[in-house]
Amino acid sequence: MVEYFQENVVNTSAESGDLKFVLDNVVSISGDCDVTQRKGKVLCIYDMKLEFSIAGTSASEEDKFLATIVVPEFVHDQDEDDYVFEIDSSDHKSEILRVFVPELKQKLIKFQSDLIKAHERDVQHATD
Repeated sequence: MVEYFQENVVNTSAESGDLKFVLDNVVSISGDCDVTQRKGKVLCIYDMKLEFSIAGTSASEEDKFLATIVVPEFVHDQDEDDYVFEIDSSDHKSEILRVFVPELKQKLIKFQSDLIKAHERDVQHATD
């Protein structure tokens, strides 16, 4: 799983005025993820906790800061509006929430379909 997030989520960026945010690291991923077949349909079932680090800079690059985003429950059957993002930052927390989180959310939404596409041939059983 870490590889997926490193390839598809790391380097996600967003800008707001003179601030730039870049997701620069997958800190940790815990929980379960499985691609399986049930009743002839390939499913991706997961329940994970995700933690990412963000590097931020001002336009002048004089103001540099770090932040952490935790998604405590990243679950296969939740709507994108149900995602919770916990932000740990001494600076610019509201900008991260307003500008960066929507960009991150767009990447996370693709996880399930990307995993199914990547593994559906491995788990499909022949049906008569």
